[in-house]
Amino acid sequence: MLKKIINTFSARLLTAIINLFIAIAISQYLGATGKGEQGIIITTIVLILIFSNLIGGPSIVYLVPRYPLSCLIIPSYIWSIFVSAVFFVLMKSINIINTEYILHVTLLTAINSFASINQSILLGKERIKTNNYISLLQAALIIGTLIIYFYFLGKPEILSYIKALYFSFGVSFILSFYFIVPFLKNKNAAKQDNSFRDALKGLAKYGIWNQIGNIAHMLSFRGSYYFIEYFNGAKDVGIYSNGVSLIESVWLISSSITLVQYSRIVNSENDSYSQKLTINLIKISLFLTFIVLIPLILLPSGFYIFIFGREFGSINQVMWTLAPGVLIFNITFLAGHYFSGTGKYHITAFVMLAGLIVTIACGLLLIPVYGIIGAGITTSIYYSVTAIIIAFLFSRRAKCSIFDLLPKWRDVNSYYKELILFIKKDKQRYE
Repeated sequence: MLKKIINTFSARLLTAIINLFIAIAISQYLGATGKGEQGIIITTIVLILIFSNLIGGPSIVYLVPRYPLSCLIIPSYIWSIFVSAVFFVLMKSINIINTEYILHVTLLTAINSFASINQSILLGKERIKTNNYISLLQAALIIGTLIIYFYFLGKPEILSYIKALYFSFGVSFILSFYFIVPFLKNKNAAKQDNSFRDALKGLAKYGIWNQIGNIAHMLSFRGSYYFIEYFNGAKDVGIYSNGVSLIESVWLISSSITLVQYSRIVNSENDSYSQKLTINLIKISLFLTFIVLIPLILLPSGFYIFIFGREFGSINQVMWTLAPGVLIFNITFLAGHYFSGTGKYHITAFVMLAGLIVTIACGLLLIPVYGIIGAGITTSIYYSVTAIIIAFLFSRRAKCSIFDLLPKWRDVNSYYKELILFIKKDKQRYE
C-alpha cells in the first residue's frame, strides 16, 4: 500500500507543479481579472460536475466490485448528458458566468464527467497507477496547449484556455475509456446481483448521498469565489484563487493517501481493519501536512509578486488565514473516506451540510467587510467545524478518543522506521 501511496503522491505532486505553471501563465498573461474569469469558469465546471455525479462519480468506486460495469456506466453517462443540458438552460437564465462561455462550460462538463466516470471505474478495480497517469497527462496537455496559444501563436485570451480544456478533457476521456474496455468485456466480473435495476438503485442511493455532501462541500469550498466577485469583483477572485491553490497544494499528501485508502476500504469486509488503517493514516497525514505547511506560509509577499505579477502581493495574507483550517481538514479527508468506503455516505453529507450553514453565515458577515481576508477566515472556519464534527463521529464508531487521531512522537518514529525499511527493500529489488 505504501508503494501505491508514493506513486499517487508523485503523480499528484507533478500535477500540482504543472497546475502552478498554469496559474502563473494565466496570471502573467491575463492579469488578476483574467485569472478571476478563469477561476469562475473552472469552478462552474466543477460545480456542475458534482451534480452529474449524483448518478455515478465516486460512488461507482464502491459499486464496481458489486455489479457488472455495463449496469453502472450506461445510466451514469445518460445522467451526465441530462445534467449538462439542464445547467445549460439554467446558466442562460442566471447570470453566473459570461454568456459567451456558457456553451463551452456545458460541453466541457459533459466530457469531463465521462472521463470521471471511467476513472472511478479504474479506482474501483484498484488500477490506481493508470488513474494517476491519466490525471497527470490531463494537466500536462493543458499547460502544453497554453504555451502554444499564449507564446507561439500570440493569443493570450480566455478562449485559448477553453481550447486547452477541450483538448485535455477529450484525451482523458478517450484514454480512460480505452483502459476500461477489457473490464466491460468481462461478463463474470460481478460478485453479487446482475440486475440492472438493482445497480441503478445503488447508483442513486450512494451517489445522491455522496453528492449531497460534495455539493455542500463545493459550495462551502468555492462559494467564496462568487461572494468575492459579487462584493469585490473578478480581480479579487483572481488573487484569492491563487492563494487558495497554493495553500491547498499541501493536500497532495492527504489526497494521495485517501485515494489508496478509499480503494482499499471498498474492497475490504473487515471494519476493524478499516478503522485502524484510517487512524494511522490520519496521523501520518496531519504530521506530513504540518511539516510542508510551515515553510509555505513563511514566504514573503515579494515572492508571489515575482511569480504571478505585481497585482498578487496580498496572496500570503490569504494563505495565513487558510492555514489552520487546511491543516485540520486532513481529519475530514481521511475520516470522510472511511465512512464513504463503508457505504455510510449520509454521515459525510450531514457533516458537509452543517459546514455549509456555517460558511454562508460567516461569508455574509465577513466577506463584505474584509474582502479576500474575510473569505479566507470563512473557509478556515468551515474546514475546522467539519473536521471537529467528523472526528467526533468517527471516534465514537471506532471506540477511541479524538486525541487518538493526533500524531505522537512514538507514531512519527514508527512511521520513519517503516519508511526506511521500505526504501531498503525497494533498493534491494534493483540491485
